[in-house]
Amino acid sequence: MNIGLMLLLSLHVLSAIFWAGSTFVLARTGGSGIDALRRPQFGAAGVAILTGVPLAAILHGGNLGRQEQVLMVAVIAAVTALVVQILDRANPARSQRIAGGLLVVTVLGMVIARYVA
Repeated sequence: MNIGLMLLLSLHVLSAIFWAGSTFVLARTGGSGIDALRRPQFGAAGVAILTGVPLAAILHGGNLGRQEQVLMVAVIAAVTALVVQILDRANPARSQRIAGGLLVVTVLGMVIARYVA
């Protein structure tokens, strides 16, 4: 694995960890602290998504096998989580809980994708 790919993957994973982790904390605390975390959370979500695109192109190319199908479900869940977080500002506790559930689907998809046949 070359250094560029390792850096790209590291940025993807670290930003995704912050995004998911802050979402889980905000969901658990009923949205308490959302004002301090909203911008960093959206920034991390953006980095996770933007680094995921070239990773998919590099590691999966134009393939659409079972692994890529699982990853696509994970991507759809992640993007939906971000949309929910952006659109539902009136009830941060609800939006963080919904997004948290979607990010669990995302994480599970990323973890199990390499093991599907």
